[in-house]
Amino acid sequence: MSFFYIIKKFTMKFKKLHSLIFSYPSYKYDINNKNIYWEKRNSKVNKKENPNDFQIERAKIIRKHLKDSKKLLFDIGSGDARQLNAINRLCPFLKIYASDNNDYAYKLLLKSKYKSFLIEQEEALFDLIRNINPDYISLFEVIEHLNNPEILIQNLMKICKSKIFISVPNTGFILHRIRFIFGRFPLQWIVNPYEHLRFWTLKDMKWWLKYIGLKNNYKITPYKGVPILNR
Repeated sequence: MSFFYIIKKFTMKFKKLHSLIFSYPSYKYDINNKNIYWEKRNSKVNKKENPNDFQIERAKIIRKHLKDSKKLLFDIGSGDARQLNAINRLCPFLKIYASDNNDYAYKLLLKSKYKSFLIEQEEALFDLIRNINPDYISLFEVIEHLNNPEILIQNLMKICKSKIFISVPNTGFILHRIRFIFGRFPLQWIVNPYEHLRFWTLKDMKWWLKYIGLKNNYKITPYKGVPILNR
């Protein structure tokens, strides 16, 4: 490995670190374009089947909690289906249903191999899940976009046969804390600042799960991030 290669790698990491702490995404306010979030996300990932590292890690966690038998998974907020592709690779025995409330994301789902649904009302979502009767329900990077995820999760707990899998960004991430030191709020949006309505640190999540009635009937698994600090 040459000295110049090391310098180049260091420079790239420094620029990325500097951006995460001090920069903001390009922002053009447009309340009328509800599809712009997935349009921009989809333009960043090459033709859109390969999962990223975060999606692969989530799939590994899920695999640990499943048995090698034919089961049903209903996913809420499936987006471009890359997370489901990661799960399918590790859990090929699962029959997966996909859903989203976004028109553009739904068009992406129709190109995937999963039976997909466009659902814009929560009651319609609950009715569909009751009819499908899945063993598992998943919501990856979804509930932070909701103003009242408590109602959603409590209703899902009533109709889910086995387990619900949820992932959220960690607002206690070390670089978010450093942004706070420099007077900037944690940066968790892609197109518009209003994308995320709720925020959790690890301690907040432990409190919140008990608050919605789970008591000790849950397991939290931090993944990615800086070792030790991510816990």
